[in-house]
Amino acid sequence: MADLKKPPRSRWILHLHAQMWRYLMAIGMLLHRLAPPRPPRPDFVRAIPATISGIPGGIDLSFYLPSGYQRQKRAWHAGPNGTDDSDEARDARQKRRTSSVGAIAQNIRRLSSGGRMWGGYPVVVNFHGGGFTLGTSKDDARWCATVVDECDAVVVSVDYRLAPEHPYPTAVEDGADAVIWVHRHAHELGIDVDKIALSGFSSGGNMAFTVPLRLWVERMGFPREDDTSRPDSPLNPFISGDSSASTTQSRSIISNVEIIDPSKPPPKLPNTLNKEPQVTQSSLSVGEISIRAIVPWYPSCDYTLTRAQRRATTIRKDQDLPAVFTDLFDESYLHPPDTISLDSPYLSPGLAPSALLRSALPQEIIMYTCEWDMLLDEGQAFHQRLISEDIGKTVHYQMIPGVPHGWDKAPNPLKPTPGVREHYLGACAELRRIFGETDGERRVNGAWSKAPRGSVSLVR
Repeated sequence: MADLKKPPRSRWILHLHAQMWRYLMAIGMLLHRLAPPRPPRPDFVRAIPATISGIPGGIDLSFYLPSGYQRQKRAWHAGPNGTDDSDEARDARQKRRTSSVGAIAQNIRRLSSGGRMWGGYPVVVNFHGGGFTLGTSKDDARWCATVVDECDAVVVSVDYRLAPEHPYPTAVEDGADAVIWVHRHAHELGIDVDKIALSGFSSGGNMAFTVPLRLWVERMGFPREDDTSRPDSPLNPFISGDSSASTTQSRSIISNVEIIDPSKPPPKLPNTLNKEPQVTQSSLSVGEISIRAIVPWYPSCDYTLTRAQRRATTIRKDQDLPAVFTDLFDESYLHPPDTISLDSPYLSPGLAPSALLRSALPQEIIMYTCEWDMLLDEGQAFHQRLISEDIGKTVHYQMIPGVPHGWDKAPNPLKPTPGVREHYLGACAELRRIFGETDGERRVNGAWSKAPRGSVSLVR
């Protein structure tokens, strides 16, 4: 958290500063994407409603699709001779198919050029970085395109709502909403619900950990963290018993959060909302969502540490994120500051109760940290905790030497960033192993790859 010894800035001032840095960051990411070869744009964007958060709104999902996906979709959904493609008509045609020849023909039609069947695509849901305050779903286009190419998977990059307009815990709840929506629309998207993975960078890496925790609690029937104060809450024993957390008490957040509407003039007086959660367990019916793996890149894991404590651990002070950014991130997201439990599992997954981590996180975790990063120590500590006997996760961990936080997003379009291709391909190789799809791998410049021959690598 920011070391807030001076009075916190107003929400409107934070909004103006965030808008300025978003504009400048957009220029930097444009330069990053201009580096040849350029990554693709999303194949399409789908807007979905926010349901878990008590704050109404929408979330944009950017979809990156593998080669042959659209052709296979048309083949699967197209009726004979262009006939009606509705579910009812398709079911009626299926009942009329009595010959084995017709069934065989249908299965052949389902096969893609790469051997993938409709309904068998893995899916990776990605969360961008930016301190929960900056960034867009297109910032990780090179990673998304690499996963598409290497894993023959659908990638969904999430434009979760940003602070200070939408402070904690909106981002985590929007991330959970995105996973629920993808799971519910698996048939429409042609994905395999048993092959869902999450990835994220920086704050998005934090979400790769916290979104599964939020999904687990959602499945247990308590929509918001506020309910942990209830004696019958499933999180109550985790927060009060097994947690390594401080004595900070969990409080209601929604009633004190100031929501900014950028289309209106700055408020003259502090403005608060008093809203109750809009959803219940019966209306959501999350059901069983199985996350096979998570891929966090240089994640934040422990918000009980101050920025000064974090900076004291770095070996290259000149490579730290400037305080102008970290103060903006913390003041924007951790609002209202006197109501935030910094040891919350949705904020500091590194301090989450062991029982919650065992239950909610997948067995396989592919984790990367950076040597010159103020978040390195907390990432390493969380890695050791995850592989301990108490939790017992399988963590494929790598500390990338000689690089700062966010090293793979360098804005220089002329100078390649060393190591990006190597580590992106390494993470994809682990994902293929977890998905059970290692056939056809080959060595390309020292790294394992399964991309189609002749395809253009998007990372250098």
